[in-house]
Amino acid sequence: MVIVYIHQYFNTPDMGGSTRSYEMARRLVQRGHEVHMITSARDGSAPGFNGSNKWYVSREAGIVVHWCPVAYSNHMPYGRRIASFMRFAGKAAMRAASIRHADLVFATSTPLTVAVPGILAARRLGVPMIFEVRDLWPEIPIAVGAIR
Repeated sequence: MVIVYIHQYFNTPDMGGSTRSYEMARRLVQRGHEVHMITSARDGSAPGFNGSNKWYVSREAGIVVHWCPVAYSNHMPYGRRIASFMRFAGKAAMRAASIRHADLVFATSTPLTVAVPGILAARRLGVPMIFEVRDLWPEIPIAVGAIR
């Protein structure tokens, strides 16, 4: 099975942060599936990142990782973070829809906007989509005062 897996904040074990999507994708590869991870090279820590503003691809534990250089940081002003989410969603939708012979689109939050490229790619490819909600939306933005 060819799986298009969309996670804006995918991390390898060498990067800081959660590796849940890495572990899930790695295990899918071990079971014989072809996994294409669509993610962001948000802070320069992605393997092989060369500072370019173009997509690049690496292979991490058999996972084909498509890195999109869209900057993001929790230190950005709220409006800039929203713009980053939208920029990634648009670029990720086009990239995900370009994966030939896909059988399934799997999109996981955070952020919730990752559902957009998942829906668009699944429709374009004519395949089912699974949307995994891992976000505590809207409790977190309310708690930090970003929205009421």
